[in-house]
Amino acid sequence: MRKIILLIPAIAIAMATELTVFAHEDEPIQKAIKARQAVMTLRSWYAEPLFRMAKGDIQYDSEWASALAKSLKAELDTIDRGMWPEDTGYENYPDLSGALPEWWLDTEGTEKAETAYVTAVVEMADAAGKGLDSLRSAVGKLGNSCKQCHDSYLVE
Repeated sequence: MRKIILLIPAIAIAMATELTVFAHEDEPIQKAIKARQAVMTLRSWYAEPLFRMAKGDIQYDSEWASALAKSLKAELDTIDRGMWPEDTGYENYPDLSGALPEWWLDTEGTEKAETAYVTAVVEMADAAGKGLDSLRSAVGKLGNSCKQCHDSYLVE
C-alpha cells in the first residue's frame, strides 16, 4: 500500500511534466499562427481606409492615403519566415487558423498570389496620394489581390 501511495505523486508529476512539455512544444506553432494573423490585421488596418476612401464612405485625404499606402508597402519588408510552418492550418488548428491546406500544397498559386499582392501594394503606394481617381484605379487591383488569396486559401 505504501508503494502505491508513493507512486501516485510520481505519476502525477510525470503527467504534469508531460503536459508541460506538450504545451511548450505547441507554443511556437501558436505564436507563428498569431504572428501571421497580426500581419493580416495590420494589412487590413492600413487597407480598409483606402477602400473606404475609394468608395466614398469617408472623405479622401491625400496625405492620409499616401501614409496608409506607404505603411502597407513598408510591411512588405517584414520577414514572415517561420510564420507558415506546415500543418498549421484550419484542419489542425481550427480555433486559431483559417488557412486551408492548399496554401502549402499549391506553391505555384501562392507565389502568384503573393506577387499580385506585392505588385498591387507597390502601385497603391505610388498612386494613393495623387488624387481620388488615382487611388480608385489602384484600389481595385489591391482588393482583387486580397480576394484572390482569401478565396483560394482561407476558410470562409
